[in-house]
Amino acid sequence: MSVQVRQILVPIDFSEHADSILEWAIHLAEEHGSHLTLLHAYHSPVEFQQLEGTYLPADFWTTVKNEAEQSLESHAQRVRAAGVPVDVVVREGYPATVIEECADEIGADLIVIGTRGHTGLKHLLLGSIAERVVQKAHCPVLTVKTKEET
Repeated sequence: MSVQVRQILVPIDFSEHADSILEWAIHLAEEHGSHLTLLHAYHSPVEFQQLEGTYLPADFWTTVKNEAEQSLESHAQRVRAAGVPVDVVVREGYPATVIEECADEIGADLIVIGTRGHTGLKHLLLGSIAERVVQKAHCPVLTVKTKEET
């Protein structure tokens, strides 16, 4: 059996672990001759939306998107420097759903995603984006846990 990994989706949350996740994705892309798509999903938490009197400048979400695109582009430059083709996608929405939808749209053969390793009550309350992606994605998912998380 030959496994072909032509398209790899890499969700990036700009955490301190993003570099380790990107290292894995670049390595896999080099090994398989793959194309990477870096994705950042942003959304307004429900708790924030329910605050009365909350004021957001008219261009708030445009600014959020532009800053995310700039940050993601800096990661993409690292990928290009390794000789791996890469696209950058920034979308608004609940991260797990955006990741699943983007994976389907680009025909991802693999998703490489980080996990922060939440446990106990924090995991119960926050849930895990990676866990939801593993459960719902239509392709294999590699979860990367960094040394700092152990």
